[in-house]
Amino acid sequence: MRVRFVLLLLFVAAAARANFREFKEFPPDPKIEYAIRQTAEKVLKDFPKLTAENLAISVVDVTNLSTISRGDVRGDAPFYPASVVKLFIMGEVFHQRKENDPDVPRALQEMIHVSDNDATAFLIDVISDTCSGSQLQGRALNKFMDKRRVTNKWLNPLGYDISAMAKPWSFGPFGRDVQLMGGEGRPNRNRATANAFASFILWILRKRAVSPEASEAMLALMARPMNPPTKDENQIVEFIGAALPPDAKLWAKAGWTSEVRHDAAYIELPSGKKWIVVILTRGAADDVKLIPGIATTLLENLK
Repeated sequence: MRVRFVLLLLFVAAAARANFREFKEFPPDPKIEYAIRQTAEKVLKDFPKLTAENLAISVVDVTNLSTISRGDVRGDAPFYPASVVKLFIMGEVFHQRKENDPDVPRALQEMIHVSDNDATAFLIDVISDTCSGSQLQGRALNKFMDKRRVTNKWLNPLGYDISAMAKPWSFGPFGRDVQLMGGEGRPNRNRATANAFASFILWILRKRAVSPEASEAMLALMARPMNPPTKDENQIVEFIGAALPPDAKLWAKAGWTSEVRHDAAYIELPSGKKWIVVILTRGAADDVKLIPGIATTLLENLK
């Protein structure tokens, strides 16, 4: 009897997790996939710097959370995630129940709301019990790298093909953070997929990312007021929010570098439709009209 009780507890605990394999069990909806393919065809014509292999889109219809439908184009293709990876860092903070530790609430707000890299570096130190510094050797380097895998160790067993080991840098990295990348080809560089982000946002919405309370707190951090938009790095004007009517509601995290331009969002439209939309792009990052253009076409095709 006791063994059955323990197994039941383990089952309940597992069911409460943000399991990527469960996300993939939702069969692709032909209508959504058709809309995404039509969008991709138009976008590749409208933005000639963008190529097919450098575009990934994942869409989930969450209008009714009990009947999920989804679709994607290259949704499992790996991309450098830029600052969108901060969603996973946020999740690990709550996974370790460190959200109320000293300075952590402020750092979470600055990491997600204004995409501050210093706040993110601090939180990575908190969750991994590491710090940046000069180069390491031997066992010390191996221990450092293993500790930095903490977010991977949580999400990889749940089916997520992601890596969230490295700090974001404005100028860098340096020292042991260079070593962390793994040498030629940077095999340990952060990576993620459109479907991975869509899955994680879905479990936040379903209150199954860590816990119901943690999910609600994470969603609150992602909020992007539309009317009026926030003034400081609101991640709306050059991203999915720019394609939405002012009376829509938006929760999102964007990411951009000289190489990539992304956005991952949950949106509620005045029509009553609710969507998770993740757009990852590579090779046309200097075009601030790219993500709004993709989102505008996509939402029109999804009607």
